[in-house]
Amino acid sequence: MVEEVTFTREWHSVLSEPSGVIDPALSRAAHANPKLRSLFPLISHGSLQFSRCTQPPWSRDVPSLFRRRDGRFSVLRLWETGESGLREAGVADNAPEAVALLSATLPEHWGPAVEGTAQDLYHRTETPDSDALPPRG
Repeated sequence: MVEEVTFTREWHSVLSEPSGVIDPALSRAAHANPKLRSLFPLISHGSLQFSRCTQPPWSRDVPSLFRRRDGRFSVLRLWETGESGLREAGVADNAPEAVALLSATLPEHWGPAVEGTAQDLYHRTETPDSDALPPRG
């Protein structure tokens, strides 16, 4: 299990980012959710992403939170293609609703994040989830 200091440091970093990097309301809402707080947070291109492991390659099976131009939030499954019809998990009017929407998509047995890579996660879980692994190549 990951030491508490790892999560504290990563979440502190995410929560400390200025609004030009990530919407502070989104960071605070995600941190307030116990299920998301147990995952490893990442920021990329203004989105809040999560991994079920603490080192790259990250797991690629947790949806991400994006602030839209219209001020609402999208919950996206980045590993899905647009053609699959499964890429967008939903749209929410505010950050707490987006966090609740994302949290509701996660299986109950996920979390806390595993110390290590996606491969470590795959090997340590009782029911390996090959979707957690990054693509080969």
